[in-house]
Amino acid sequence: MKLESWMALSSLGLSAMFVALLLSFYNFLIGPDGDGPQRVVEPGSLLLQVTFISGAPCLVLAGFVFGMAKTFGTRIGGSLLLASGAVMITGMFVGTTMLAKIDDQYIVGAMQYAPYFFMGAGAGVAAVGAYLFAISGRRARYTNLDDLV
Repeated sequence: MKLESWMALSSLGLSAMFVALLLSFYNFLIGPDGDGPQRVVEPGSLLLQVTFISGAPCLVLAGFVFGMAKTFGTRIGGSLLLASGAVMITGMFVGTTMLAKIDDQYIVGAMQYAPYFFMGAGAGVAAVGAYLFAISGRRARYTNLDDLV
């Protein structure tokens, strides 16, 4: 596999990690009986931490894959980015349903907008993956140097 395929695979892994971390965080904020956590928490800072550990690097790696393969495409990398976007969109959709169950005192800052932002970002990653997959078969192949002139 080429470097851009490995970077797309790591983008998929970070996307899955981000979804798992954010959904488990929302599940913690819902609490065992639906009345919130039993301890004092600062949800805004943990949301930033989860975003900068896995969410933002996933998007950055997808951008690097696009930058590396935008002229010739890649089937493996494109399909992995398409899967990464699908994981993020699905996970953030589940996150929006969980967000309604969280007590209002724990909804701070950008917490209510984060799933929608990353749902859009996941759609962008999926679109980039579909583009890279679509152009991967269009590579010109020259067998004779006379064909270039």
